[in-house]
Amino acid sequence: MTGSTSFPKLRRTRHEVEADIRQFKSLDMCTKPNNRLMTGIHKGSQQVHEVCRAAYNEYFHTNAVLADMEQGLGQMQNDVLRWTVGLLNGGAEGRANMMVGGSESIFCAVHAAREWARENLPNAKEPYEIVMPRTAHAAFDKAAHYLGLKMNRIAAGSDFRADVDALDSAVTPNTIMIVGSAPCWGFGLVDPIPEIASVAEKHGLWMHVDCCVGGFLLPFMERLGMTLPVFDFRLEAVSSISADLHKHGFAAKPASTVSYRSEALQKYHNTGVAIDNWQCGMYKSHGVVGSRPGSAVAAAWAVMSYLGEEGYMDITRQTFAIKEKMIAGIESIEDFKVLRNESLLVPFRSNSLEMLNVFGGLVERGYFPWGTFDPMYVHPSAEPVDEIVIDQFLGDLAEIGQGVREGVITAEALATYIGN
Repeated sequence: MTGSTSFPKLRRTRHEVEADIRQFKSLDMCTKPNNRLMTGIHKGSQQVHEVCRAAYNEYFHTNAVLADMEQGLGQMQNDVLRWTVGLLNGGAEGRANMMVGGSESIFCAVHAAREWARENLPNAKEPYEIVMPRTAHAAFDKAAHYLGLKMNRIAAGSDFRADVDALDSAVTPNTIMIVGSAPCWGFGLVDPIPEIASVAEKHGLWMHVDCCVGGFLLPFMERLGMTLPVFDFRLEAVSSISADLHKHGFAAKPASTVSYRSEALQKYHNTGVAIDNWQCGMYKSHGVVGSRPGSAVAAAWAVMSYLGEEGYMDITRQTFAIKEKMIAGIESIEDFKVLRNESLLVPFRSNSLEMLNVFGGLVERGYFPWGTFDPMYVHPSAEPVDEIVIDQFLGDLAEIGQGVREGVITAEALATYIGN
């Protein structure tokens, strides 16, 4: 932390505060229009954004910890959860909980698997183990640390997808959970979920599918006739699925879900955390957090109601056309190549240019460059934006490629940005 720790003594005018807020916002990379392709802030169309914002503001300063007791807010939350289970083919038996983000969704699924194992895998010894590909999200490691589990990350195959045989070989008597991604965050690739499900069934493991990126994208890709492996509750071995509403669901942050195959599995979600041995009666929240914004529930409900299946399919169709334009534009520059995948991520790299310097060049031009570092890929995401945003990005990337090749763009900007 920098600056004084003295709390402000005098009040200020609303005008002064709002002026400062606008100034702070002007300093942030993520809020600039050109970063729509880079930051994972998924707004959909301008109309969707306005619907989302209006609903959010209507429920501003409400607490969704009370949603199960509030008739209106509770109905919206119930609708969102039922619709999510339906999209993931959970049917009448499926159940879901509202989360504040993908990390909480994953945490709760890992917790449920641990509690399930204590009842159903008597021969497994703690610390229990989770087997998963190296490409799975870091939130699993965080959950394992907090919950006292052992993480066993297995190298992915040469195509960056989960190596099913290696996952199978890594299972031990203490393994309780196996994970696949649909798709993984870094490369946008869907793991061979049916084959991983076969491993889970063979060993009697809890299987989680991390669909945080794809939960509100893959179902509409399927409806558009795109070829995908089965990734959801159609596979009998799948126990739980995490899916973020605030990604391709276009809801306001923070909003996510974790779904379970049945009420029998969902009960482990609350095992040990439904508290009644204190002075205020039963305390049971949907996830780790207690208070959470009711506005996020209302915004999710509003967007899902506004778009419906028809609207989501239209946006999916539009964004895949934008993705194809981005691929063609990127691959026309230097020797950049895009890693093809089953998502809207557009990971690209060069085999001749120093990719760290490419990252630095993006920072110098005001972008927030998400990506991977082993190997190095920049991964923008196709979004329903004006063509001028795409053209600006492609033009900047062409200048960066030339600048890196000529040695005038270095990694200094990126090093400064990440604090090295």
